[in-house]
Amino acid sequence: MKKPFYKRWVFWVIVIVVGGTIGLLTGNDDPADQATPAATEEAQPVVAEQTAEPTAAPSTGETSSEESSINWESAIKQIAQSDTDPTQKADAAEVLAKDYEPAAEELKDFESQIVEEYNAQNYLAHIEDTEYMLINIFKAVVVEKAHEGTPLGDFAFDFYQNTKYTYRGVDAVDSESVKANESQMDKALAEIK
Repeated sequence: MKKPFYKRWVFWVIVIVVGGTIGLLTGNDDPADQATPAATEEAQPVVAEQTAEPTAAPSTGETSSEESSINWESAIKQIAQSDTDPTQKADAAEVLAKDYEPAAEELKDFESQIVEEYNAQNYLAHIEDTEYMLINIFKAVVVEKAHEGTPLGDFAFDFYQNTKYTYRGVDAVDSESVKANESQMDKALAEIK
């Protein structure tokens, strides 16, 4: 019998990585305000990597677009390389995205990138590439959160659904549910233009 995912050490490493990334993104400069990471052999190297990243200028309490981009990208890379199943990886990327606050320029980049990936029909062409799929899940959730209730938000939600369920193996790329979501995505794009 398999252990539940929350009893595996890898799950807690991912939780610590995501928590550490979120902590870095919130801009807490006072060490007394920051949580102390759990003292486990698996977690300490991951936390040390994240806190050792150099910054270009003294912190002003805000993270630059370049710094936050590096943080989420390294977190996605770590999730992709973890020894967990696709469902847990997709869930971890989604949790990271829900707590992520992009800069305005970065949000615009995410918006254009998911639309471009969809229009080029690339977004489901590489479901075996874990990092690519997790990046698309991350970007779609960030865009959907920022534009909830708008055509762009609806597009991002359906993009996320198709990406997540095909990556996890729940839906086939040519399934009826994927086609139905793509039909809704086409309508949303028509409303955006």
